[in-house]
Amino acid sequence: MNIKFSNLKFNNLVYKNNPKKIIIHNADSYSCSVYDIDRWHKENGWSGIGYHYFIRKDGTIYIGRPENAIGAHTKNHNSTSIGICLEGKFMVEKPTNIQINSLYELISDIIQRRNYMPIYGHKDLNNTNCPGEKFPLEILKNNFKVDSSLNGFFETFEIRKNATIVGKGNIQVMDNKGMFIPGRYIESLDRVFVLGIYPSYKHIEVIYPAKEKNYHAYISIDMYSRLKFDYHMEYKNDSGITYVWWNSKNVNNGIHDEELESYQKASPMYRENNWLRITFYRKNGVPSDGFVRYEGNQEKNFYN
Repeated sequence: MNIKFSNLKFNNLVYKNNPKKIIIHNADSYSCSVYDIDRWHKENGWSGIGYHYFIRKDGTIYIGRPENAIGAHTKNHNSTSIGICLEGKFMVEKPTNIQINSLYELISDIIQRRNYMPIYGHKDLNNTNCPGEKFPLEILKNNFKVDSSLNGFFETFEIRKNATIVGKGNIQVMDNKGMFIPGRYIESLDRVFVLGIYPSYKHIEVIYPAKEKNYHAYISIDMYSRLKFDYHMEYKNDSGITYVWWNSKNVNNGIHDEELESYQKASPMYRENNWLRITFYRKNGVPSDGFVRYEGNQEKNFYN
């Protein structure tokens, strides 16, 4: 996640924001910067940019107001919300894929730090069409919705891929309770995004394609051998033991969860908070994964 400090100068901010929700906006401009919006809002007589974050079309996230400062973006909700604005005019254009990925990562980070908060579009709370008809608001809400009826199966805007399904036959997908979902399959040679391998739950968390859409679901851990990662077993540990953490937030902060043996190989999956997530086999032959602090001397730069 690429977050930049804007170094904006504000006038008389009030630090009494108590966020209970996240509100999404569009800038209603094809091209603008965080500094443009700051200038526009100051011309309105405000303290500065009214949003707490601004995401450009290239995916770069800029910090606006501090999260604990009351915003200026949604009438009657500025003291109980975090406002996020995306560059673009979403009544006539769609946000970029990298922009949406950055939004997803930013919201995930906010929720991890502050606990769950519901997501709203500006139009849900005020008389406006913001963030626009072409913004995938309902998909975004479903990605972060606390609803046991979903059980981890839902449509998602995640478009990253890191593996291919190999071997013969379809793979039936499951919910997070291990129940097969009727009529839902991943086909051989489908490109998927593997988020995590969870041996204790005996399932693998994936994003898979179906009818021009992408869905979040799970497959049995028994299907691990049918995953050919883009960097399949290209991570090579050196002569020492390498520590592995299950949560990227815990890397360097506490006791590690697993270890890679000397010269053990693994498959890189993606990066989160700049830490590389890899998947590997434990000594007992069970697949697992986690984040590594030390990458050693690799022949490639994985997901940089």
